[in-house]
Amino acid sequence: MKKQKLLEKFPDEPFLTTGEVAHHCQVSIPAVKHWIRDGRLGAFRTPGGHSRIPLDRFQQFLRQHGMPSYPVPSEGTRILVVDDEPDIVDIFVELLAGDPRGFKIETATDGYEALIKMGAFQPSLLILDVVMPRLDGVEVCRRLRGDPRTRAIKILGITGYPAMIPSLIEAGADACLTKPLDLRTVREELEHLLALAEA
Repeated sequence: MKKQKLLEKFPDEPFLTTGEVAHHCQVSIPAVKHWIRDGRLGAFRTPGGHSRIPLDRFQQFLRQHGMPSYPVPSEGTRILVVDDEPDIVDIFVELLAGDPRGFKIETATDGYEALIKMGAFQPSLLILDVVMPRLDGVEVCRRLRGDPRTRAIKILGITGYPAMIPSLIEAGADACLTKPLDLRTVREELEHLLALAEA
């Protein structure tokens, strides 16, 4: 099956490498390649000549041969980072993207864009700047807390204006940090809110 057709058939299906399949089945990579050549295990070849196995084909193969199913990783907590300063967004994305828990990260540059992305992305944690153009963080907080669908989202406010913190907390933020950001404090606060979000 051509790669494009396979991707159309399994648009959201993750793929495994021959090494991952071999490790799970406790066999050699040549043994996995033999299964593929024999047509026992469905796969496609990448432009670089490597085999990729759709996860659901592999799970089917495992069931047919009485082997334990492949552990499916959790989707990962969704985090939306909202700030009109690209450098601040980059700090959070860099910090979160390397985490082994596999967070799903989206970004926005103002309050309106944040509210639009909330619907489709549905984050569990929102990192929110207070002072932004068009719609500020305080108003975003109020709207999220006023909607039953978004009321449970954990919100970490960030601001360069400490005097704004009481307004943000009153609007519904769970915590607020001041710029310039201290990375140790950022990590501690993120861990605390992520624990609450995943509880």
